Amino acid sequence: MPPRLISLQNVPTFAYRFGPQQAGRMQDVGRNVGSDKIGLVIQTIAPGKRSSRRHRHLFQEELLIVTAGRGVLLHGDERVAVETGACVCYRAGDPDAHTFENTGDTDLVIWAFGNRFAHEVAVYPDEGLAFVEGLGAEVPLASVTPSAWTEERRAR
Repeated sequence: MPPRLISLQNVPTFAYRFGPQQAGRMQDVGRNVGSDKIGLVIQTIAPGKRSSRRHRHLFQEELLIVTAGRGVLLHGDERVAVETGACVCYRAGDPDAHTFENTGDTDLVIWAFGNRFAHEVAVYPDEGLAFVEGLGAEVPLASVTPSAWTEERRAR
C-alpha cells in the first residue's frame, strides 16, 4: 500500500464563520490525507477575530498549537497570552470553555488536532447550545430533558 502522503499546499482552504467575531480560513488536513480517527485542521485567524465560539468537548481530546502569530487563549474566565510555539491540551470533559482570539496585527495560525468521534458533543455555553454530532444538530441546553436511561444510572 502506498503511503497516505499529501502536500499541505494542495489541501483546499475554505472560509468559515460562526458570527461576527468567529471567522477564519481552514484546511482540513486530516480528512484530506485519509485519516479516519485523528482530525487535524489548520485555522488561520485574522487580527481581531476568534477561532471559534467558546466551547468544550465531552468526548474529544484536543491539542492546539500556535504556529504563527500571537493572541490570547480564552480559557474559562481567563485570558492567557499565546504566541508562536504555544501548545495547549484539552482532555475530554475538561470543564473550561475555550477559543483563541487574535490580538496581534498579523494572522494567528493554529494547528488543531483531535479525535474524530461520531458521538462527539461540543457545548457552547455562551450561546446555551450543544452540538450533537450523531444528530448533526445544535440542541438548546434549556430544552434538554434529563434521562434515566444513561449507562451510569442503569449500572445501579
